[in-house]
Amino acid sequence: MPMSDEERRLLKELELGLIADDPHLAMELLSGYPAPRFRLDLFFGALAGLAGLVLLIAGLSGQIVVLVVLGLSLVGLGTGLLLGKFFPGRGRRPERPAG
Repeated sequence: MPMSDEERRLLKELELGLIADDPHLAMELLSGYPAPRFRLDLFFGALAGLAGLVLLIAGLSGQIVVLVVLGLSLVGLGTGLLLGKFFPGRGRRPERPAG
């Protein structure tokens, strides 16, 4: 089913808006080869979460309160970093338009 003229016009407006908002992303999408992204926050979040889990289990088995607290805080930090990917706008202030 072909697009109507109104749908084509709206699609063109969306494309131009994307190019104006984020030209780097627009060029990646138009080229068909998006750049691979290695997210350090995901890596460190997973690493902190796993290390925290190990410390938590070690602290619980040895009944060492300091390790339990440190493990819980590392698990919390790792979870925060990992969830930051799924909720990217959280904690940031909205930008004001110039002018």
